[in-house]
Amino acid sequence: MAQEPNDSEGEIRYISDDLFTYLHSGPGRNFRILGSVVAGTRVTLLQENPEKSFVEVIDDKQRTGWVDAEFINLTKSVRELVPGLRQQVEKTEKIILQQRSSIDLLNQQIIALTSQNTNLKKNLSDTEKENAKKAQTLADYDQTAQIEWFTRGGIVAVISLLLGIILTYLPKKRRRNDNWM
Repeated sequence: MAQEPNDSEGEIRYISDDLFTYLHSGPGRNFRILGSVVAGTRVTLLQENPEKSFVEVIDDKQRTGWVDAEFINLTKSVRELVPGLRQQVEKTEKIILQQRSSIDLLNQQIIALTSQNTNLKKNLSDTEKENAKKAQTLADYDQTAQIEWFTRGGIVAVISLLLGIILTYLPKKRRRNDNWM
């Protein structure tokens, strides 16, 4: 395992992603090479030599040396970013799978609710037709009942009239006049 450089001694910088560079013992290419630093390695910046465009750094192996300043970046390297990005991709893929299953479930619910809605509309239509038929039947019964009552009333009136006429022509029993008063 590579050790992280000690961050308390200077600013954090990174070796550029597109190369490896040599770690020199002094600020220039004419100094002895201490080793190489792989592209994307995290280093701690100790000091800069603007005249020779070199910076002094501590690398991940805790070696102190100088590298060309053009190979130093403020941003993290791809090597540092890729594991985090992979984790984010995995999390995002899991979320996408969950959302797809949720979408599938919601689509099934939509289909079921649409089918249920269609059935309810058909039932409502059938019920309205049946209600209209029953209302018509009830109106017919009401009309028939009114006609029956009118007919019965007419019959009772005619019978009453006939009885009245017949009763008036019937001989009346005479009263006796033996009233003592």
